[in-house]
Amino acid sequence: MQNLIKKISKLIPASEKEVKSNLKKYIGETVVIKYGGSAMVDPNLSNDFSINIKFLVDLGIKPIIVHGGGPQINEMLNKLKIKHNFFNGMRITNKETFRIVEMVLCGFINKNISHNLSKKGVNSIGLSGLDSNTIIVNKYKKKRTSDPDLGLVGVPRKINKGFLNSLISKKLVPVIAPIGSNNNGIKYNINADLTAGFIAAEMRSRRLLMLTDVKGVIDNNQNLISELKLSEVNSLISNNVIYGGMIPKVKTCIDAVKRGIRASVIIDGRVKNVIIKELLSDKGIGTLFRK
Repeated sequence: MQNLIKKISKLIPASEKEVKSNLKKYIGETVVIKYGGSAMVDPNLSNDFSINIKFLVDLGIKPIIVHGGGPQINEMLNKLKIKHNFFNGMRITNKETFRIVEMVLCGFINKNISHNLSKKGVNSIGLSGLDSNTIIVNKYKKKRTSDPDLGLVGVPRKINKGFLNSLISKKLVPVIAPIGSNNNGIKYNINADLTAGFIAAEMRSRRLLMLTDVKGVIDNNQNLISELKLSEVNSLISNNVIYGGMIPKVKTCIDAVKRGIRASVIIDGRVKNVIIKELLSDKGIGTLFRK
């Protein structure tokens, strides 16, 4: 353990005392990580991610990974000349689109992540929300009558907590694709950010980390907002400081904190060793959300 702490302190960099102090908060705790963007696409960043997960496991931290796959899905849909649209950061999903979403998320991305982790010595298991009824959903309901019907888009209602706990107790790292089903067995696409936040809250995770391709929430002067209180977010959305695909990410962070997560963080997945820097150093990275 001491050699591992020394190695991490050099990578971050931070003093060994700093690493040990922060580690105390997370040993034996669950940390949910939403994995997506460049960190998943770029081979070097993907390798770095797997190494960071290995560090967490070896330190006695229990990661759960929920991954997205928007760029890869878009690429496949474009190749097949299937039109696709978004509304407030959510993918409008008809039956044709869903087949591609499921194929890319479950058939390619999920197993690739699990394979990369396994190569680093991490005992991971790739699954979707369909496996063992890991995620039960309700169909997404329109907020306003003028909003479009998103089709086969679900909102998490329940998770199989016992199943996930049994995996974690065996020191397995769950890698979860955001696909679920309702009580009638109908499959739904779920926003990955929303899925990660829901699982984090249900599993009483110590922290939720959202890896993105931005530094965090950026103000009108292009400066990073390092910390936000829940009461400040709505005005930033109404003033278009937070917009587009950042809206579901931010709302996920807020909801997770409201439901008991001590803190949620949007961090830049393009930064080397960003996970261990966020958890094990005193310097904040990205935008942190607290009550």
